[in-house]
Amino acid sequence: MKVNKKILFMSIFISVAALAYFFSSFLPLETELHLTPEWTVDIGSAVQSAEDGETLFPFRLGRNLGYFTKSGKITLNERVPYKATISRNLFALYDADAENTVVFDNAGKERCVIDGAGFPFIQQDRIFLLPPGGASLAFIDGNNGTQKALYEHTSPITSLTSSKKGVSAGFADGDFLIFEPDGKLRASLSPGGSEFSAIYGGAISNDGNMFACVSGLEPQRLVLYRDEGTYKKIVFHEFLKTSLLRQTYMHFSENDKFVYFDSNDSLVIVDTERLESIHIPLTGMILNIQESPVNDTVFVLSRDAQSYTVTILEQFKRRTGDFSFDAQTAFILAEGDSLFVGRDNKISRIAISKE
Repeated sequence: MKVNKKILFMSIFISVAALAYFFSSFLPLETELHLTPEWTVDIGSAVQSAEDGETLFPFRLGRNLGYFTKSGKITLNERVPYKATISRNLFALYDADAENTVVFDNAGKERCVIDGAGFPFIQQDRIFLLPPGGASLAFIDGNNGTQKALYEHTSPITSLTSSKKGVSAGFADGDFLIFEPDGKLRASLSPGGSEFSAIYGGAISNDGNMFACVSGLEPQRLVLYRDEGTYKKIVFHEFLKTSLLRQTYMHFSENDKFVYFDSNDSLVIVDTERLESIHIPLTGMILNIQESPVNDTVFVLSRDAQSYTVTILEQFKRRTGDFSFDAQTAFILAEGDSLFVGRDNKISRIAISKE
């Protein structure tokens, strides 16, 4: 009788296991991220015209800047005499005296002349001017080059970033200011909590409702604010184990669920919903962060001396790989299923797929 029970039990177990295997065969197998080289072009190649409707992508490599297409055509290549600033739609070249700087569109046509002296700074379609002294910030009208708004401070600007819904600016005295897109001051924040005050990096979310900064020394900390109308509330902060003595690159993910920055020996990712941080070991200084919708992939470009590394994160925060190369200058740019990598005088397109 006992033997029969054992046989019955084993029969049921085998049947259940077989059914589980049968149904699992209909489930998709685990896929992997694939990066496939598509083309490489020399930026010194003959300039070509873009087709109607072709998207233009900016590049800045050493003393050259310009635009290229997804198919690998260089549509504009300019020599940088001193310094330059460029976005997808606009660029400007300027010298040490920087006065009445001309702003061009991505076809090389003059867009406007900035009225006044100072260093220009372009992000997306937004034009800023940093007047002499480094403590003032002017918002420039891209149609005629005049000042829409001017903010004058008593301490040098240490960080400046913008998103669709606003602008954040950090200062050496520890002030962290938030502006509306038109330049109207929206909030004046002072994170404090340190022996020495200074803002080492800042960012504003794409929806304009969150602001993050790295502030102070002894100790240094990350602070995340959420706009709750009358109040700008600190919803997360973390003291950093090792302090940065330089500016840090900060980036909100496109969906605003994560904010990224470097902290000497790691990439720090803050989950803005769970209000917790993840530290991923990473050497060198982070220069740029780009995103692809393919499996929510994030590419992080960092530099250590002449060695550049592209760290790959999937699902915004899971490190799955990296690749490195030596160069004097480099950049990355992601768009859809493409990752563009610039290295010295060449640009390559790498196709991103999940297979």
